[in-house]
Amino acid sequence: MTDRTEPTPGKRVERLRRAAGLSRERLAGLAGLSPTTVKFIENGKRSLTLRAAQQIAPHLGVRDLGDLFGPSVTLSLDSRSTHPRVENVRRALTAWHVHVGGEPASPDYLRGAVDSAWQTWHTSRYQRSEAGAVLPGLLDTAQRAVRLHTGMERRRSLAMLAQAYHLAQAFLAWHGDRELCWLTVDRGMTAALDADDPIAIAQASWYAAHLLRSVGRGDEALVRLAEARSLIEPRVADGPVEYAEMLADLHLCAALTRARTGDQGAWSDWEIARDVVHRALPADFVGLRTRVSRPLVEVYAVMCAVDLGDPDEAQRRAHSLDPASIPSTERRGRHYVELARSADLEGAREATLHLLAKADATSPETVRYSPAARDMLSRLVTEAPASIRAEAVELAQRAGVTP
Repeated sequence: MTDRTEPTPGKRVERLRRAAGLSRERLAGLAGLSPTTVKFIENGKRSLTLRAAQQIAPHLGVRDLGDLFGPSVTLSLDSRSTHPRVENVRRALTAWHVHVGGEPASPDYLRGAVDSAWQTWHTSRYQRSEAGAVLPGLLDTAQRAVRLHTGMERRRSLAMLAQAYHLAQAFLAWHGDRELCWLTVDRGMTAALDADDPIAIAQASWYAAHLLRSVGRGDEALVRLAEARSLIEPRVADGPVEYAEMLADLHLCAALTRARTGDQGAWSDWEIARDVVHRALPADFVGLRTRVSRPLVEVYAVMCAVDLGDPDEAQRRAHSLDPASIPSTERRGRHYVELARSADLEGAREATLHLLAKADATSPETVRYSPAARDMLSRLVTEAPASIRAEAVELAQRAGVTP
């Protein structure tokens, strides 16, 4: 009897890849994806997203994405859940202060306002809503200060404006408006360069690297990170503690970038970051904006293991890490999502749902807006055993996910 079952998108990718004579590693390299991502798309452990399909298609000789998704799949160009405050942030980013007057906010005031906004981001369960509420005013105040100050006061204000743009990028990252994210990266880097502040430039490079990696330009991201390290590393020994914090964060970003492309060299960067944190920072140190700390280094180890497709190593790394020690509600929620990804790789549906529920209890907006969490919930709704399907449906509904 002939099997008339429609092949899944993953099976279609595998079939076309084999027909093109490409290994998974070769296709991943051409498309700017990790070999693990291609593997999991093919075996159904990860959904084929529209962006991944667009990256893969040219290398498989595909001109119609229907050849990948099949006739029964409806494609949406607006698959990401958009936060209601995005429009206000967009307006603040695209406002130009042609005429300015009055007294500018002092650089010290700006630093306090920026630090308060970042503190909110890391401590609130609803960090996107609360940060989105203050971002328009923060951007406006910092932009005006830069226009009105001169000399050193202007340079200090520029460094704080760069930080405001970085927070805007963090807010926008999961909302699908790629052009707006690029705008924040460009504005943040321009402000940092104009400030001529090494820490500000390195931070801007860190944020640029995250966006470059997300669009398949991992090699370019690593170059930018190496340039930033060359700026920071000579200052670590004699400079303030922020230089060691920044150096560790740059190595952590490089580790994750390598892991996303299946490069085991990720562990080398991770080990350097761990050494810097343990050697050059106080044991209880927590970066105000970056949250660099000993627990965060271990969070990155779990992330790297998951992205390298090694759930056993991810679980081993997570075993001794108490989530309560992670000094950021937002990062703690993302850590639970990473653990859910690890369970998902092993096909452990009950554990995946349990961990996503923990993420939701920690930070509901992390689950609602994380592409990885939404993908897992979408599949759980249809694939979870009957014994937990009702719970999966309930959680998916709370997160605004429909299968």
